[in-house]
Amino acid sequence: MTDTDVTTILNHPAVVSAYKNLTNLTNNYLQPKEQLLLNKAFQYGANAHKSQFRKSGEPYITHPITVAAILAKLHFDINTLCAAVLHDTIEDTDITEKELTKEFNKTVAYLVQAVTKLDKLKFRNLQEAQAESFVKMLFAMAEDVRVIIIKLADRLHNMRTIGAMSESSRKRIARETLDVFAPIAERLGLKVIQNEMQDHAFKALLPNIANEINDNINKLAGHRKQAIEKIKKKIIKALIHSDLNADVDGRQKSLYSIYHKQKRKNLSFDQIHDIFGVRVIVKTLQECYIALGVIHGLYAPREHSFKDYIAVPKSNGYQSIHTLVTGPFGLAIEIQIRTEEMDKVCESGVAAHWMYKKDGSDTSSRLTLARNWLGNLLSVQKNTGSSLEFYEGMKKDLITDEIYVFTPRGKIIQLPLQATVLDFAFAIHSNVGNRAKAAMVNDKKTPLKQKLKTGQTVEIITDDSVIPATEWLQLVTTSKARTAIRNALKQITDVDAVYVGHKMLDRALDTYGYSFDSIDKRSIKRVLKYYKKSSMDELLKSFALGELLASIAAKKLLPLLKQRSINKPYSPKEAFSITGNEGSIINYPLCCQPIVNDEIIGYLSPAKGIVVHRKNCHNLEELEKSPERMVVMNWDLEHPIMFQTTLQMDVINKQGVLAKLASVVAENHGNIERFEQVDRDGNYSGLEFHISIANTEKLENILHKLRHLPEVLKAKRKEFK
Repeated sequence: MTDTDVTTILNHPAVVSAYKNLTNLTNNYLQPKEQLLLNKAFQYGANAHKSQFRKSGEPYITHPITVAAILAKLHFDINTLCAAVLHDTIEDTDITEKELTKEFNKTVAYLVQAVTKLDKLKFRNLQEAQAESFVKMLFAMAEDVRVIIIKLADRLHNMRTIGAMSESSRKRIARETLDVFAPIAERLGLKVIQNEMQDHAFKALLPNIANEINDNINKLAGHRKQAIEKIKKKIIKALIHSDLNADVDGRQKSLYSIYHKQKRKNLSFDQIHDIFGVRVIVKTLQECYIALGVIHGLYAPREHSFKDYIAVPKSNGYQSIHTLVTGPFGLAIEIQIRTEEMDKVCESGVAAHWMYKKDGSDTSSRLTLARNWLGNLLSVQKNTGSSLEFYEGMKKDLITDEIYVFTPRGKIIQLPLQATVLDFAFAIHSNVGNRAKAAMVNDKKTPLKQKLKTGQTVEIITDDSVIPATEWLQLVTTSKARTAIRNALKQITDVDAVYVGHKMLDRALDTYGYSFDSIDKRSIKRVLKYYKKSSMDELLKSFALGELLASIAAKKLLPLLKQRSINKPYSPKEAFSITGNEGSIINYPLCCQPIVNDEIIGYLSPAKGIVVHRKNCHNLEELEKSPERMVVMNWDLEHPIMFQTTLQMDVINKQGVLAKLASVVAENHGNIERFEQVDRDGNYSGLEFHISIANTEKLENILHKLRHLPEVLKAKRKEFK
């Protein structure tokens, strides 16, 4: 294109209109020199994108200008606005970060580079690309939160024009917007961006439901708005009478917020009481509570409908009092009360740091909260196995429905809705979580799986003998807890695997008349190189995890002459003895539920390590097709361990029979984990008790005593088929 073509772009009506809107928004707060720099960014960006057009047919430059205008409404600084205008130049044109630094400054160039997507990298799938792109953005956000803010504005404008995309693209982008970008906007307190994003995404994903809710709002509006106007006038009059100068205005809940509340609480549209509401803005914190008293004097508050987010702010720093009152015509109306400064920050979030920092307002707290949140995310990301795993976990953590619980010393801990005692323990510290045994919730002993509620006081009971278990992953909702548990399990598994691998190799070498101590260093070095292992520990772990066979590696560790002389099949002299020190590397499957004194055999599973089966297990027929993976085993426990098994009983239906059965199990060293009624026929029931027990001797003792109860027709150990 020629210079004339660039002039044509600059004079295009859509471009002129977009840039005029941007300058109108910035004239009231940018300095003249800053306005000139913004104009330079506009000219530079228009030239860079001169040959590019949007699907609507408009010059591409209209998009970055509109992104900058979204941020100008929030009074962002000149560097952020320039970066917004130029945010696609590195990705979509030949312009480099170095050139942007030269033409503008390091900050602008950095922000543009940080926003740029990872489109030049190769990924296995779209989800992985999104995850890697987000992780890159996360690290950039930690350096400067404006990176994500530009990205949010970019996404918002794309949502405004989403109708031009294909249906599949609309659905994918809308889903990602609801799952990730809108919740991030909420975390940063950017309410205006969040609400508009959600409504656009909602309409793209569920247009019929969105239209239905909109129609219902319009039908309701006249009646409710009359009530709102009546309430406003009455509140203003009462506040003036109490010497309070306040701004009182109406507010309306967004479409998506209504839908989300309906879905989350399983409510009909008619059951949503805060579609229309009143917002009261006062001068000071003390006036918030005075205004609350005045309003409750006018309108009776609804039970269980008062929330004080001033005393206990949300995790994104949001502060306000919410109260639901019964207004005219018996309608429930939500009233929000906050100070002017709280209102500034409620509406603009982290943007308040740039909007109001010149007027003496204390707006740094929002930025600090955002930085703390980013720091926590980075900590979790560092300890997570993959970007995709982190990305999926983070999406769950972005859900901002929260509970507030207390430590015994009164410290407030914010957790997501559905969080458990175990989530709380890891929120305190990973060491507390890893040693958590139970908890005292409001002075009542509670298990780790118990879900918590706002207002509860929680004290964690720890025990140094506690070891995190795989099952814990099912008990937590936060990515912080999940990551900490996975790290602990990996460390436990590594230690256990080295121990078991050493034991397996010793046993294999013994078959050939050697021991580990008798192997020379050159042989070890040769075998490590052959198997491409960096250390002996890595090799030992691979035996325990079923990746390599100790029997084959043992032969390779022998002197070459000895190897050549071995011509008979491998047959170990001794069985592998289970001592109880093997930890997570020995697995006991549900298919046959082996317990101590059962005749057993092991199978080296590449996924699970050594899986111990009873010799009559129905799965062995298939497993024995790989004889090299079978491990002869026996029991030689050094300390008692409880094992899972299942009892099957047919009993007569009588009052108190369950208590009688449970008593027999408990009195004879068994522990009932759960029970099920599997069959019922008139006066008879089939029951299954899932119990933990030490060995077959104690199991037989329980069965013997159960069979002698008059209510028990049959009692046996369950055989799985």
